[in-house]
Amino acid sequence: MPATARSAKTAPPKAMGKSKKEALRRTVLEAAAKLFAQRGFGGTNLQDIADSLGISRPALYYYFKSKDDILASLVEEVTVFSVHQATELASKADFNPSETLRQMVFNHAKWLLEHPIEFRVVDRTENDLPAATRRTHDKAKRALLDNFTRIVERGIELGHFRPVDATVAAFSIIGMCSWTAWWFMPHGRVPLEEVAKSIADFAVGATMCSRANSAPKKRYGG
Repeated sequence: MPATARSAKTAPPKAMGKSKKEALRRTVLEAAAKLFAQRGFGGTNLQDIADSLGISRPALYYYFKSKDDILASLVEEVTVFSVHQATELASKADFNPSETLRQMVFNHAKWLLEHPIEFRVVDRTENDLPAATRRTHDKAKRALLDNFTRIVERGIELGHFRPVDATVAAFSIIGMCSWTAWWFMPHGRVPLEEVAKSIADFAVGATMCSRANSAPKKRYGG
């Protein structure tokens, strides 16, 4: 049994520090995501999650009141967090389109590579999301697409990128990142960060003008 799970069963919630509570909440989310991925959202109940952690169901209620609450938290982590990262880069007034796109793709791919189970669960359970959570999810996905589209459009305007359809390019880049959740092997031949860098290079290389491709690359910042 994980040490964090044993702690959740014995420590009074009010006595825990904020960081410890967040760590335990994170443990619950990870365990739930694994079960949702294995059994499906409909085939998993709160008792299954509590049993997998070695805690009581009342202890689990301290963190999440229902499966819908857990799913909503996974949506927030997977979709909303990615949007915040991309928006921060895309909103800079003086950004270099090619290097900004490279960093955005690197950040997005790296996060997905680090959280493949959570992403797969959210992707597979879109139709099971409660109405409010589905609206949040759809809004965040649209914002992510808009951020990538805006960067490509800006790159075309400045002559950094070829005159491609910016929306098609954005969908393609996001899809390339998302697919890693199914094929990447954490203990495979290529390390996670190198995979993220390669994907970022592919995305920029596919959009840049030939003359821009000859410019030296900047280092990754994430």
